[in-house]
Amino acid sequence: MKNRNEGGLDLPQRNSVSWEKEEYWEEDKLDQETRRQFDVCHGCRRCFNLCDSFPRLFDLIDNSETFELDSVDSKNFKGVVDACTLCDMCFMASCPYVPPHEFAIDFPKLMLRHRAVNFKKSKVSFRDKQLAEIDRNGKILQKVRTFSNAITSIKNKPSRYIMEKTLNIDKRAKLPSYSKPFNEDHKINKNGLSYGRKAVIFSTCYGKYFNVNILDAAHKVLNFNGVDTSIFYEGCCGMPQLEQGDIKRVSEQAEYISKLLVDQIDKGADIITLVPSCSLMLKSEWPLMIPSNENIKKLAKNTFDIDEYIVKLSEEEGLSRELNPIKEGVSLHLACHSRAQNIGPKASQMLKLIPDTKIDVIEKCSGHGGSWGVKKENFDTAFNIGKAPTKILLRKGNKYLSSTCPLAAEHIVQIAECEKKDEAEMDMTPRHPIEILAFSYGLIKF
Repeated sequence: MKNRNEGGLDLPQRNSVSWEKEEYWEEDKLDQETRRQFDVCHGCRRCFNLCDSFPRLFDLIDNSETFELDSVDSKNFKGVVDACTLCDMCFMASCPYVPPHEFAIDFPKLMLRHRAVNFKKSKVSFRDKQLAEIDRNGKILQKVRTFSNAITSIKNKPSRYIMEKTLNIDKRAKLPSYSKPFNEDHKINKNGLSYGRKAVIFSTCYGKYFNVNILDAAHKVLNFNGVDTSIFYEGCCGMPQLEQGDIKRVSEQAEYISKLLVDQIDKGADIITLVPSCSLMLKSEWPLMIPSNENIKKLAKNTFDIDEYIVKLSEEEGLSRELNPIKEGVSLHLACHSRAQNIGPKASQMLKLIPDTKIDVIEKCSGHGGSWGVKKENFDTAFNIGKAPTKILLRKGNKYLSSTCPLAAEHIVQIAECEKKDEAEMDMTPRHPIEILAFSYGLIKF
């Protein structure tokens, strides 16, 4: 590995996750690597304001006997590990010591290694494992969505009290509602400028079970512009299992899904994802876990976020210009997993294609962090972190609130409803950017 000067402009390089090597699982070597990286973080502290992991680490050191890492007991590192949401922003946006720098700091992957060791030692609770079974739970609960949505509603205080006691889900945390299954009834527009292109929309578990409106909007916008689309879902991308450290299962899922999607790529289709966390899995996490798998490599090169793909169409083919201005304006939140892909602010670029429309962009963490933010011990922290972007969004005075991450959008709206006072009238329904574009086209109604 070549050296990199601190503050250099070299592209950050991710080292593969060496989970198939025995030393990856050796606790003594993990502790040595943890102390090596933590000591670098302690000497820098540039990341103090990113998430709760770093304040926890620095407090451990500052309250120690020597004010150095050598007097901190390793057992106290658990709180630092638990606070990491694997958002990747410290690696992508803050740390000056990431590879190819000789210090080779990769804080998120270090936290993943801790969780992987904990998972292997059966330290992840049965309850948490069941909550992460998004696909299985979705197949069951979507069928009885009237009942399941009533049970999980914040307004249902008795059931939420029971959920808090049994599942550790904070009774104040807003949970996504199950939606009716998607009905693919929109026909392709053979006059679109991109006619001849084919795309497979990987609906993700969120689009499959929780919000078919995003799937519907993406399907209609692409068809309107001539892209022949099909819907794909053969299981979750594995992000919930990754958060728990179940690397083996994520790898198995990656091999299975990538093989199916590469068949579509070979037939001339691009792969589109609707949720940035899932995009990050297909583009980055899967290749880091199984770097030798050719299917996964090929999939990573041919996978696009929906907003990234729309911008690509605009640049290469041109989009239909039958876009109507949204005079009331849009406040757009770029989620951490969108930013971590290093593709630029594609959602902003996409929405700026809409004429005469005010688009205000916020690039701050929502605080949600997948399932992390709904847990009882994390909800207050998640809520407080999310106040910063939410207050900015509210001050902009736009009618519509949007985020590239549906869970972040729900979280921001919940905070906004608590913070909103005398701001201009807003539509508090969270929107995905592709829904905003579909609305501008007149393909859907708000």
